[in-house]
Amino acid sequence: MFILTLMASTALSNCQADLGNYEVTYLSERQFKIEAQYSEPYTEFHLGHSPTNDRPEAQSESVHNIIAYDVSGGKIDIAYAGNGSWAAPKGAIRISYELSADHDEVLWPHGADEVAHPFGGGYYFTGTAFFIGPDWNANSCPVNISFNTPEGWALTAPWADGPLTGTAKSIEDLQDNGFAIGPFTDSTQRVGNLTLNSLFDPTIEPVVRPYVDKVMDDLLPAFAEYFGGAPSADYTTFHFAYGSSDGSAFARSFTMQYEWPLNTAERLIWAHGLAHETMHLWTGVVERADLENEWFLEGFTDYLAIKHLYREGYYDDYQLRNLLASIVTRHQLGYRLSQGTSLREAGSNKGQNWFLIYGSGALIALMLDAEMSAIEPHAFDDMMATLYQNGKQEYDFERLMSFMDQHSNGRAQEIFDAVDGGLSPNEINAVLNPRGISVAGRMDLSYLSFTGKCRKKNNCAPEFLKKSKK
Repeated sequence: MFILTLMASTALSNCQADLGNYEVTYLSERQFKIEAQYSEPYTEFHLGHSPTNDRPEAQSESVHNIIAYDVSGGKIDIAYAGNGSWAAPKGAIRISYELSADHDEVLWPHGADEVAHPFGGGYYFTGTAFFIGPDWNANSCPVNISFNTPEGWALTAPWADGPLTGTAKSIEDLQDNGFAIGPFTDSTQRVGNLTLNSLFDPTIEPVVRPYVDKVMDDLLPAFAEYFGGAPSADYTTFHFAYGSSDGSAFARSFTMQYEWPLNTAERLIWAHGLAHETMHLWTGVVERADLENEWFLEGFTDYLAIKHLYREGYYDDYQLRNLLASIVTRHQLGYRLSQGTSLREAGSNKGQNWFLIYGSGALIALMLDAEMSAIEPHAFDDMMATLYQNGKQEYDFERLMSFMDQHSNGRAQEIFDAVDGGLSPNEINAVLNPRGISVAGRMDLSYLSFTGKCRKKNNCAPEFLKKSKK
């Protein structure tokens, strides 16, 4: 999963002062008080909003006793306006409110890791479930955060700059990231200017942390080599025991949930999740102008995760064939279950169109990689590296497709249109078979083999899937 940034950003260079300060006080079990002081007054305030049947007003139902103050210190009536918003009749320069960490009592549409839950004697939150932010048009300027907590607690967040303090780059950076507060100690890995801090639920740490550390030690340098660099960022990951396995990526953080009790046979699933969520650090240079590129942001990311795990030796040929076959199956299921929804439309309801977005998006990547690399080895890899090296920019569908068409002699649009219209396994085979991959199957079942006379267990995959020789 990949959560959306909730606020439009403006240039940091416009800042004459910090946007404001948040002071957080731990009151008692599951209870916090938050006081926010702003550098200028606002009349609108917002929190994330992901409604459920149990909580139609979503995250806002965990907020209590909200009070607003004007520049003279007088109280202002502030009223909940619905959809995660509060309104004041005149400018408020300070607000205070209490928040209950009770989000784990509800089944959220995209998982508790996109809201909050307690773990290991402390708490994890997303900023969108915790920090009420000002007006959508507020200047995107730094935000200072401090915590008053029990002795021995520490803060883990991509914007942390001390044991119990932090400075977010903007209100977006504060809200569109996870953070944890409690008696925790994180671990750190680095590649270039990228620093990755990871925090583990004590329940799973003895088993999960050594494996995760090894996977990340392998993948981070591999991704940096592939894309020709690594983002300059402080990035944070959170790893939880939970009722099911899943993960979510945010602006400078991601979460991984591990089904408890642990099944160590799932380690390759853990590796896949880690590779996918970490890959978003690089594919995230494609910023959303709208929701029409979810097939790329999730599908291409998932394909690249599979490809790199194979290149790094985590998958053998048999496992690679099964994963590529699952791409074909997900495309078939997505086309059937989404009932005529186009790939460009699918992102507006990501949960409903999951198979379509992930399956069809990954299939486009696989077919495009095969086609481009048949003409020039590693041409697809070079295109992805160029996209990353162009830097973080906003892309709508037309701009992204234009970029890929320029690098594929127009083949990207042709493949997109074909997949968007729905392809049978035989039609997919017609494209991939000449490139060394044979495909057969039906809607819910796909078979895939590597063509040729190779009889080895490994290294029979087509050249475009193997380690780059650059």
